[in-house]
This record gives sequence, structure tokens and C-alpha cells, in this order.
Amino acid sequence: MTQTALAKPLDFPTGRPHGFAPLENEPQFDAQRHLQIEMPDEILSLSALGYSDAEIAECPTPFGVTSIFRVLSDEGAACLLDVARQLEQFTTSNARIARNVRGAVYRSKFLRDLCQSPELTAAISKICGTPLLPHTLPHQLGHLNYNPLEVGENVDKWHVDTLRIDFVMFVTDPKSVEGGEFQYYKGTKAEVAALKADGKPLDPEKIVSPAMPGPGYAVVQQGNMVVHRAKGLTAPGERITMVNGYVPQDIEFPDFSRFDQLYLVDPKDVAASEYTRHMKWMARERIDAQLEGFEFSEDTAKMAEEFESLSALMLETAKELRNAGTATVEHFGD
Repeated sequence: MTQTALAKPLDFPTGRPHGFAPLENEPQFDAQRHLQIEMPDEILSLSALGYSDAEIAECPTPFGVTSIFRVLSDEGAACLLDVARQLEQFTTSNARIARNVRGAVYRSKFLRDLCQSPELTAAISKICGTPLLPHTLPHQLGHLNYNPLEVGENVDKWHVDTLRIDFVMFVTDPKSVEGGEFQYYKGTKAEVAALKADGKPLDPEKIVSPAMPGPGYAVVQQGNMVVHRAKGLTAPGERITMVNGYVPQDIEFPDFSRFDQLYLVDPKDVAASEYTRHMKWMARERIDAQLEGFEFSEDTAKMAEEFESLSALMLETAKELRNAGTATVEHFGD
């Protein structure tokens, strides 16, 4: 690349996938009324989780995970709960999660406007210490998790995410149910993988269960680096959380979309089309940055490297598409 540049946002698709009809009666998102963003008191770095300098250098930010902080006002939380309850009829399941709704931003304008809110994006960028954009894969926006119908079954298994930055926010009041805690592991994903491979439990001293004070409160994390899960309820109740994803705005940073995983849990036509669109956007933004940074030079080696980098991006995308459906859903178990 000739210079560091920040990618321009990618507009939300103008059409909807087949079968994603819009909700007929929902509130209208108003950032002034529905957001009440408060900065977290604490931020844990990737270094504090045990990651090496070399591993951190491959990440867009050294940020790891935050303490609890507020995102929504009482009115905003009530509106989101109304929308989430309307969307519950569209739940699907996969090898990791018993009941979830993905792609709801195609159905709900309230959810879409919340997830793409410039005010919210600016706050998450400030927390993470790097400029971000709402995720350019719509299925990574406003993911909703609902408690399994069977009491005791975990909402989600120990895992790392298929994206870099996201927040987990309670939609329902966590104090109104028994169990259902969000937890993260104060260690590395390699440590967790090694423990699981050896048939050993996670160190209970490293399992953190942040106490959520109510709906509309969240934790931000570098999701592909922080191992986390959602526990099951220990008594009947309602538990809904929302996960919203972001991409680094620094276009020099390698992509991390995990299409191999997304293709297994989302509608195949949607997963492939969204991923293709996302990667074309990334390629376009990298080319635009090179054109804007044009200067006369005899450095043909550098010029060749720019084309090789673009070629590698496109070839890797093609490889991912040709291998679609050959992976398995990854997680570390309960």
C-alpha cells in the first residue's frame, strides 16, 4: 500500500434476501431518545489475557474486553425488547446455538438503524482504540440469541467469534432470570484449545462472569481473540441478548470474516453473496487508496507487491468460495 487509508462505509443492500419480509409494526429508532452510552470503567488488554506481542501485532488493536457499560436508555431497551420478541418467530439453530436469529436487520429497520448508528459506532471505536465501521456483512449486525427451550442447556458454547470486534448486550433484564450469565475466559484461545484437547476443564479462577445491571448494558470484546460463552437458565424464563459486529476501518489490515463458518449457519445464498460483496468492497477500498496515493516512482518491486497483495486477497476469496460447506462448526464445547 502506498499509504494508510481509512475505508469508506459500504451502504446497506437495497434489496432483501428471499423470505426476509419486514416487520409490519415496530418503533422508529431515535438515537437521541434510545441511546444512553456510558464509557466502561475498565478495559482488559490482549496482553492481560496472555497473548504475545507477535499475536497482538496481527490484530487491529491491542484491546481485549471491557467491563460492563450502558448502551441504551430505558426507552431504547424497551423498544429493542419489543422488536426482539417480534423476531423470535424466525429463530433457527446450529451446532453451537439452539435458538438464534441472524439477518434480522433485513426485517427490522429499528434494529438496522441501531446497529449502524454513527453515535454508537463512534463510541465503540473510542473504546477499542481504532476506527471502526458497522460490519459490512449484514448477518454480523444485530445477531439475537434466545435461551434454549430446555432449562439448563447453555445458550452458546465456549467459542471465539467469526469477526474481530463486537459487543454482547442484554435485551432482557438479566436480573429477572436464574442463570444465563455471559462469561469470558481470562486466557488465550490456544490455552483453551489445549485444555480441551487434553480433556481438562477450564481454570475456574479464570472464568469471568460480569454482573449485568439490567437490559441495554453490554460488554465489548475483540471477539475472535476472547473465548466466551452464554450459560443456560437454571429455571424457566426469558433471556435474549444482541451481538453487534464491526470491521476495522484500516483497510491495510487483513480481513477476518470466517466465511467457512458463516456458510454453515446462515442461508447459503445469503452467506455467499454477503461475503462476496464484502470482499469486493475491501478490494475496491484498497485499490482506491493506492490510486489516491499515486506518485511517480521507479520502485517497480513495490508496485508489483501491491498487485500481488490484491491478487492474494482475490485468490483467497475464490478459494473460500470453492471450499464452501467443507468445514465444521467450531467451538470448545460447554
